[in-house]
Amino acid sequence: MPANSNSLWKRWLIFTCLCISLLAAIFFMFIRDPSNESVFDAGLSLLFFLFCCGLGIYLWVMNKSAKGEQMLVLFLSLFGTLLVTWSAGRTDYSRLVCQDVYLFAFIFGLVLCIKVITNYLAFWNLVWMSKRSLIAIDACAASISILVTVGRGMDIGGAQSLAMVFVAVLMVLILAHVVWAYRRYDQVVFKPMLQVLLLGLSLAFIPNLALSVFPALWHDTLVFHPISGLFLLFLPLTLFYLMISDRFMDASFVVTGVTYCALIAALPALFLSAAFQEMTEWGVIVSDRNNAYRFGLIAFISLFTILYIKQYLDYYLRKRLYPKQQDVQTSLNRFLQWMKSDYDLNDFSWIMKREMEACLPVDHVRLSMVGKGDPSDERTTMMPSGNGDHGSDQLQDELGKIVNAPDGFRILLSESGNGKVVLEGEWKQPRRRLNPDERIWLATLTSYAQMVIENLANTKDLMQKLEETSAQSTSVPLTIKKMMLRISERERWKLSRSLHDRNMQDQLDIARQLDSWGSNASDLKTKALMVKFREQILDSVYVLRQVINDLHPEFIYRTGLRKALMELFDKVNLRADFTLRATIDEQMDGFQREWEMAVYRVVQELLNNAQKHSHAHLVTLSLIKTNDAFTLDYSDDGVGLDVSKIGKSFGTMGFPGMIGRVEGLGGRIQFRSGQGDGLKITIQWERKADDAK
Repeated sequence: MPANSNSLWKRWLIFTCLCISLLAAIFFMFIRDPSNESVFDAGLSLLFFLFCCGLGIYLWVMNKSAKGEQMLVLFLSLFGTLLVTWSAGRTDYSRLVCQDVYLFAFIFGLVLCIKVITNYLAFWNLVWMSKRSLIAIDACAASISILVTVGRGMDIGGAQSLAMVFVAVLMVLILAHVVWAYRRYDQVVFKPMLQVLLLGLSLAFIPNLALSVFPALWHDTLVFHPISGLFLLFLPLTLFYLMISDRFMDASFVVTGVTYCALIAALPALFLSAAFQEMTEWGVIVSDRNNAYRFGLIAFISLFTILYIKQYLDYYLRKRLYPKQQDVQTSLNRFLQWMKSDYDLNDFSWIMKREMEACLPVDHVRLSMVGKGDPSDERTTMMPSGNGDHGSDQLQDELGKIVNAPDGFRILLSESGNGKVVLEGEWKQPRRRLNPDERIWLATLTSYAQMVIENLANTKDLMQKLEETSAQSTSVPLTIKKMMLRISERERWKLSRSLHDRNMQDQLDIARQLDSWGSNASDLKTKALMVKFREQILDSVYVLRQVINDLHPEFIYRTGLRKALMELFDKVNLRADFTLRATIDEQMDGFQREWEMAVYRVVQELLNNAQKHSHAHLVTLSLIKTNDAFTLDYSDDGVGLDVSKIGKSFGTMGFPGMIGRVEGLGGRIQFRSGQGDGLKITIQWERKADDAK
C-alpha cells in the first residue's frame, strides 16, 4: 500500500475511534440513573468526556504524527469514556458490566499513556522504556482484562481488586520512569519538558492513588471519589500540551497565567463556600457539609475558568480593546525602522514631529538646535512664568525630562560643547494629562532620540577627524576607503528613496489634481493653463526619475551589469558631445552586488568626467573577461590631465572615489596622460572564489 494511502487509512481509522467514543459516551450517559448520582458527578463526567473529545478532535484536525499525536488521539478517545462508565447502568447487572468497562478504560488508557510518552520522548531521541518492558505491560494488561471478564462470568472474586492493583502499579511505574528520565537527561533543553511531564502526572496520579485506588484495595471493592476524577483531567491536558507546546506559548507563561487566575479565584471561592455553609447551618438551604465543599470547588473552577478566558481574550482582542496602546507600540517600531536608513537631523525632526503629533495630544512639534553662545539659548532654556512672561533665571534642564509650560513643553535631548538640541511642542487644547501608556511611549521615544542624536554627532566628529587625518597623510588606509564608500552608497540610496517617496510622489499628486481641475474647468484658458502646468510637472518628474536612477541604480540587480551599462551608454550618447564606442563582454553577470555596483560607479564616473572636463571628440571603453581576470580600458582624445595629482586626496567622488572602489575590490588602476595627449586608464580585477553569487 502506498505511503499516502496508508497515512490516509490511519487518519480515518482514528476518526472512526473518535466517533465510536462519542457514541459510547452518549450510550452510557443515556443509561445512567439520575436518582443514584448528584448533579456534580454527572456534570464532572460530561465535562471530562467533552474535554478529552475536544482535544482529540483538535489533534485530528492538526493531522500531525511525528511526536505520537495519533496515539494520543486514541488515548483521548478511550480515556474520555472513563468517568461516564463509572456510575452508568440502571440495574445491578448493568452497573457491574459498566464498572468492568471502567476498569478496561482505566487499564488500557494507562497503557496508551505509556505508549504516547514513549513516542514523544523518542522524537527527542530519549529512551524511556525498553521494548521488552512495553511488551510485558501489554501482556499483563491483556491478561488482567481477560481475568476480569472471566471472573465476572464465573463469579470469581478478587478480579476487580487485582485490576486495581495493576492500575496502581502502572501509575507508580509511570511516575518512577519519569523521575528516572528527569535524573538521567539533565540537559538544559530537556529539563522544562520533563518538568511539565512530571508535574502533570503527579497531579493526575497521586490524588487518584490516595482517594480511589488505595481505598479500593483496602475495602476490596471499587471506589471512585469525584475529586480524584477532577484531578485526572491533568493527564490528558499534560500530554496534549507536550504535543502542541511549540505552537503556543511557553510553559512559564502559561503557568504564570494559571497561578495568577487561581490566586484571584481562591478568595471569592472560599468566601462563597463559607457563606453556603452558614446558610446550611441556619436552615436557609437544605444540604450537608459535603455539598458545601463541592459548591466551593465548583465556584473556584468557574471563577478560574472565567478569569483565564478573560485573560486569553484580552490578549487576542487587545487591538480592539486598546487601539491607542497598539498605535503607540506600532509607532515605536516604525520610528526605529525609519531611523535605520535616516542619518540627517532634518529628517529626524520630521519623523519625530509626525510620530508625536499622531500619538500624543500635542501640536507644532519641532527640534530647536541652539549653538553655544547663541542669544536664542536664553529663550530656549527659559521656562515662561504663569502669566506668559519669561522668567529672569536661566534653567538647567535635565536631559530627557519634560519641562512644562502653560501652553507647551520642552525636552532637552542633547547637550554638548557645540550646543543643545531641544524638542519643543504645544499641548492641544483643552489640555489633558498623558495616560500611563502615553508617558511610557514618550519616555521610550525620548531615549531612542537621544541615542540617535548622539550617534549622529559621533559620526560627524569621526568624519571630520578622518578628513583631517587624510589631509596630513600621504595615503588613506584601504579599510577607511571601503567604509567611506559603503557610507556613500547608503547615503545615495537614502537620498534616492527620499526623492522617490516624497518629492516625486508629491509632484505626481499635484499633476493628478491639476488633471482633475483642468477637466472640471469651464474656461478654456484655465483648462489650457492647467494642462501646461501638468506637462511641466510630468517633465520634472521624468528628470527626477533619472536623477534617482543615477543616485542608486537598483535596476542593476534586476537586469544585470551588462544591460545596465548598455542603458547608461545609450543615455550618454544622447547627451554627450563626443562619440562613445563601447565594448562589453557577454559574460558580465553572476557577481556580488557590491562588485557590480562598484564597476557601474567606475564607468559612470569615467563618462561623467569625459563629459565635463575632457573636451574629447572620441571616447573608447571596453570591459573584457580573460580567464578569471577582468580588464576595463578607457581612452579619450581630450585635453588630458596631470596624473601625479590623482589619488592623494580623501573622498568618495571623482577619481579618488573611483580609486577607492577599485582597490576596495582588490583591483589595480593605472593612469596614463599628459597635457593635450588625452587620457588612458586601465583597470584590472582578478575574480576570487567569493566573488560569485
